[in-house]
Amino acid sequence: MILLVLIPTIQKMSVNIYNTESLPVPVKIVVESRNSSRVSLGKNEIIVRLPKHISIVDKEKVLKQFLIWAKKEIAEKKYYQLQQNTIQHYQDKPIKIWNKEFTIEIEFTTTGKNRLSYRGGEILKIYLLEHQTEEKQKSEIQRFLLRFTEKYFLPELQKRTLYWNDIYFKEKIEKIDVKHTISRWGSCSSSRKISFATKLLLLPQDAIDYVIVHELAHLKEMNHSAKFWKHVENVLPDYLKTRRWIKDNGSKFDF
Repeated sequence: MILLVLIPTIQKMSVNIYNTESLPVPVKIVVESRNSSRVSLGKNEIIVRLPKHISIVDKEKVLKQFLIWAKKEIAEKKYYQLQQNTIQHYQDKPIKIWNKEFTIEIEFTTTGKNRLSYRGGEILKIYLLEHQTEEKQKSEIQRFLLRFTEKYFLPELQKRTLYWNDIYFKEKIEKIDVKHTISRWGSCSSSRKISFATKLLLLPQDAIDYVIVHELAHLKEMNHSAKFWKHVENVLPDYLKTRRWIKDNGSKFDF
């Protein structure tokens, strides 16, 4: 169990990384000068941040609570499927991006380099070096799919965002991009930069539109107050239905 290993080292090191069979990814524990504890699900690890000033007993208690939460969240929302799937999961797998259907084909090679070949049809052909570990091969598949999605469909997402903004919000936007995030569908910063999760492009159009409108509403209200939700409702009167659908089904969509 992580806690038993952690106790003698947590005060000596600022960063510790542990593996446990009960979780699909490593746990990164950062002890630093901060006022409160925090846990987040990173791309390839669970990140726990603990204040330096609290006692070892309190660190252990907080860590235990965080790992219970992380285990439940991962199970319910099916995070880190890449780490749990086998390579065969991707062979001939259908994938829909911005409502366009593709099929993943994998071919193993002995020479050359890993690459994705796309010739404008419905096939995403991925070539993988057969001597690499399965973890490396899965990581490469995900990297190729993320890059392909951003290259071909980020412009569509940007146009759709500007469409909703021009009609309803009429706010200044500094930047619209995508990022590979695990637990967030989108974010809007005070500098008026909007970022969407790349996996958002796998969702149905009405779900994509809800997330777009949600983030645009933050340009008017940087909170989730009644005013904020009124902006969302004015654009999408049935947003609660779509919001519920994403909560119930969103974990099924990932690369």
